[in-house]
Parts: sequence; C-alpha cells; structure tokens
Amino acid sequence: MTPQLLLEIADEARKFIGSKRSLELATVTQNGQPLASYAPFYRSNPGIFYIFVSTLAAHTSNLDNANFDNSIASILIIEDEKNTPQIYARARLSFQCITDEVPPGVSEFDEALGKLKEIHGAVITTLSSLADFKLFKLTPQSGRYIKGFGQAYEIDSRLTQAKPVAR
Repeated sequence: MTPQLLLEIADEARKFIGSKRSLELATVTQNGQPLASYAPFYRSNPGIFYIFVSTLAAHTSNLDNANFDNSIASILIIEDEKNTPQIYARARLSFQCITDEVPPGVSEFDEALGKLKEIHGAVITTLSSLADFKLFKLTPQSGRYIKGFGQAYEIDSRLTQAKPVAR
C-alpha cells in the first residue's frame, strides 16, 4: 500500500469516529469476569476518550484504579447495523486503553465536562450535580480499524497513521 493510501485510511477512521457519540466498553471485574457496557464519550485532540459514568454502574468500579494495580478497558466504536451492506463486515474501530479517574477541581475535569456538555447537551449539567458520577479518561495504547473483509489496519491513538495488519 502506498503511504498516501494509508494516510487516507487514517483520515477515514477520523471521520468515522467523529460521526459517533457513544462507545462500547469492555472491562474486567475484580474476580476476572468480563463485562460489556456502553457510554457516551468525548475524544480530545490527542486522542484520549473521556466518559462520565455513575458509580451505580458495574463498569465504573472496573475502571477505578483504586480497585486494580492497572485499570484497563477495551473500547469499540462500530457502524450501525442498519448502515452496513454486510453484517459480517461492519466498520469498526477498537482501542486497548489504560483508565484513570479525573478528579473534580482540576482543569482537565472542567474542560472534558464542558466538551461532553457541548456534545451531549444539558443532561451533563444534571448528571454533574449528582454525587455518584465520575469522569474517567481512557488513554489508548493500541488500536485497530476494520473497514471490511480483508481491510484491517493497526492505527495510532491520534488516528494519523495506519498500517495493514500482517496476515
């Protein structure tokens, strides 16, 4: 593949993720059990994902570094079923992430919450008034963009570089 084509694929991945508002979230419990869920998100310029979630949700304790030496999560952003011509080849973007809570009172918290409000509306103001909501950042470590059959690419967290997955 030419370098230009790989740049175009990275650009396509940026447009794909820019059209989405929520992500699928895979976490692991303290007992090693997998848990699948979802959360609305904001993605910052350097490629960090922010989610604002309730402590009443099972995934929140799985994200919390206080419960684990290293909290990790896998995220998936996937094309809607109704928009795909082939259900086995849905476009999708996944990242393996390290998770960290962002505490209230720091500028990162205020900035991310402001962006979440821009994207998701006034519900963020309501949720931020509740004591059980926490802000987490999910920092991608590795990623993969799948365009369809035979079109799998390793992709960086900033979505600027893609390379074909070795077969």
